[in-house]
Amino acid sequence: MNFNSVVSLTLIWTAMIRNSMKLVVAICCQLVFFTIGCATVYNPATERKELIFIDSAQEVQIGRSMAENVIKREHKPYRDASVQLFANKVGQRIARASDRTDIVYHFMVLDDPDLNAFALPGGYVYIYKGLLDKIDEPGLAAIFAHEVAHVAAKHSVKNMQSALGYNLLVAIALAGFGSKDPAFAQDISGVSGTVYNLLSLGYSREDELFADKLAVKYLHRAGYEPLAIVRVLELLNKDKGPGGRVFEVLSTHPRMQERIRRVKEEIEGFREAGTR
Repeated sequence: MNFNSVVSLTLIWTAMIRNSMKLVVAICCQLVFFTIGCATVYNPATERKELIFIDSAQEVQIGRSMAENVIKREHKPYRDASVQLFANKVGQRIARASDRTDIVYHFMVLDDPDLNAFALPGGYVYIYKGLLDKIDEPGLAAIFAHEVAHVAAKHSVKNMQSALGYNLLVAIALAGFGSKDPAFAQDISGVSGTVYNLLSLGYSREDELFADKLAVKYLHRAGYEPLAIVRVLELLNKDKGPGGRVFEVLSTHPRMQERIRRVKEEIEGFREAGTR
């Protein structure tokens, strides 16, 4: 059985068990795409065509559900409204300078003493208060630039596709398409938990290095000094916070010294070439 047949059967089965005519119609429309072949989508961040099965609306839907789980089950937002406004202002400045402006970005400070920052699919970006306390505005911009770069390059989307399997992922992404049925919302919520666990494992070495590279460009476009990335990485390399933990932003793949070296090289090359 070929790939298209597997996807078709999976989607039709999903529609039948939910007995939703609206979903059936939506799936039939989507199946036209798979029947004639999977088209690639140009990604401005990576500057190449990529095979992406989840469109922006579906990515945002999954990300929104994940964001709700983050707040309900794991972390609370930091309660100082002025701090949240400041973080959002810096984040939106970076987002406007990014290669991806087809989504609405959300930036939030979480009330946690550890040193961490992470991004969910669909533009939901977080930084822990413990990390925010140790950096200045350019440092915050550098961290957000790195996280926005992951979103722009669709690293989490690609990780989902690889980890869950394309046919299963398509069925999941289409579940609840245009429907207000609580069962569909439950499906998406359940999937988002699985995806969150997958993403918590971190990005690959190549993804981290590429996000650093894009961050240099985004900082320059936004009017920040790109060397802020180096200062943040050097800070995190020697300070792991009160809990001794540094998460995604201090990934051990690649090693911190390699990241610092690569960022310095990128900044130097960027300056020599001028604006891009």
